[in-house]
Amino acid sequence: MKDKILLFLLPGLYRLLIGLLMATCKVRFSRRESLEKLAADGKSWIFGSWHENTAVSVYTERDTGCAMMASDSKDGAIIARGIELCGNIPVRGSSSKGGSKAAKAMVRLLRKGHPAAITPDGPRGPRHELQTGILMISAMSGCPIVPYHFVADRQWVFTSWDRHRLPKPFSTVWISLGTPCFVDRKRLTEEPEDVRCEVTECMMENVANAERLAGLGED
Repeated sequence: MKDKILLFLLPGLYRLLIGLLMATCKVRFSRRESLEKLAADGKSWIFGSWHENTAVSVYTERDTGCAMMASDSKDGAIIARGIELCGNIPVRGSSSKGGSKAAKAMVRLLRKGHPAAITPDGPRGPRHELQTGILMISAMSGCPIVPYHFVADRQWVFTSWDRHRLPKPFSTVWISLGTPCFVDRKRLTEEPEDVRCEVTECMMENVANAERLAGLGED
């Protein structure tokens, strides 16, 4: 009974509160033209976003028909409902449970033209350590991984394993998109660690760009 009550209450509360919070903020995108080019070429993409972005990114990409991965757990059920309330498509599964089924579902949706979003260090970390699921989905679908990261010029940073963040009211939120990373299926099979390191480096460069834009990184 308690789980059902939480599943009913928390996603709606999240949608209400994140909407009110973000309504006070100025949202600025950096390098979003890469998506415009992919769309013009008839390609879908996979947002690669570290787990710390989840609360904001689910909202900022609302109503885009994006297929978003949520873990196949009780907490994941709450997140999945929040994804639905933001007008997107939850796909249940993770590296530890339901991964193969979820990967196939993601590939099907990508091939139908939906964008996708995956937190490659989720659901449990370690923080900023890219797991291979996102690479396999990219290789199977032929869709590139587009790094996605937000930083606010004023923000709360929590003490959770992922150092989850929320912008403070009336802050400026910078959302940076990185260079699309295409994953070759043959190379992933032969050199998986090299591919993993290259995509990780691309994602971390995008983190640094978002921090610079928000005035938190090095000059």
